[in-house]
Amino acid sequence: MTYTPLYETHKSFGARMIDFAGWKLPLQFDGIRQEHMAVRTACGLFDVSHMGEIEVNGPQAEDLCQRLNTNDMAKLRDGRARYGLFCYPDGGAVDDLITYRFSAEHFLVCVNASNTEKVYRWMGDNCGDLDVEVTDASAAYAQIAVQGPDSVSVMEKALGEESVRDFPRFSFRILEGEATGVIAARTGYTGEDGFELFVPAGDAVWIWERLYESGSESGITFCGLGARDTLRIEAGYPLYGNELDEKKTPIEAGLGRYVKMDKGDFIGRAALLEQMEGGTARKTLGFKMLERGVPRHGYDVVKNGKRIGEVTSGTMSPVLDIGVGIASVTSGEVECGDEIGIEIRGHARKAVSSEFPLHKD
Repeated sequence: MTYTPLYETHKSFGARMIDFAGWKLPLQFDGIRQEHMAVRTACGLFDVSHMGEIEVNGPQAEDLCQRLNTNDMAKLRDGRARYGLFCYPDGGAVDDLITYRFSAEHFLVCVNASNTEKVYRWMGDNCGDLDVEVTDASAAYAQIAVQGPDSVSVMEKALGEESVRDFPRFSFRILEGEATGVIAARTGYTGEDGFELFVPAGDAVWIWERLYESGSESGITFCGLGARDTLRIEAGYPLYGNELDEKKTPIEAGLGRYVKMDKGDFIGRAALLEQMEGGTARKTLGFKMLERGVPRHGYDVVKNGKRIGEVTSGTMSPVLDIGVGIASVTSGEVECGDEIGIEIRGHARKAVSSEFPLHKD
């Protein structure tokens, strides 16, 4: 079991801890609903130190990132980040991730905790004759997410005006002053504005405490994995192992906008191009419940009495106070706005296929 640098801090605040992907992490502090709504209306503080950080350095670092990533790393400017995926030759997803470009010779790739070792091996195995060095730097970092409409003011009070000034979405910078060495990125996994901080592990506790103190007047709340999951479901963000896996491609997961065919060759391109041109057997959609019931992973999706797919992620939306979810269904069976059924405890409960984000009209 691996513990984040904030483990003892979480225990001191009464967090309910669980095992997740080999890590001991907080599931919740004061309750998932309360934490969820704090992020939607004020600010939430998350320990996401379980995420993996892999560094790519060398004269051909950009070439390796281009070879592996479905998105275009050559068009990524220094100080900017980009979401994308690594795929197998058959199009199945190795992982979905965010890549941060410091320069053409230095990139940082943030990957899902359960996939860190796998992605690290995949990157090393596909270096070929490129002049690059791939390093698993995960142990050097803690990662803290500051999410919600008040995140800018919290960051400014805690870490100074420089931490938020002229800071576009999906950009990042290395902070100076008291927080020297912290990489602050305008990214997140909640559907709200916010920041993700790559913090030297030894500085995690004081930065966490400073952020919390700085947000006390705006109602900042400690948040656990439970709220992180309900927030990303409302926003329609995929979770590896649910919406994506080694057999599910980005096209089937509705992530085709992150697959850039005009960038040149990359691993999985041929298989993904075939799906783009010829279609896929399955597609991903969002839905909202019209009747009472909470959809859960693995529940059947039906239409006109016929099974057409399954729920990949589901929850009770704290914002809407109804069940919402993400489903994988047979292509051609459902259009946005169509009524479908979710099999809950032996009964097909009415739902409607909906666009993302699910918590907004």
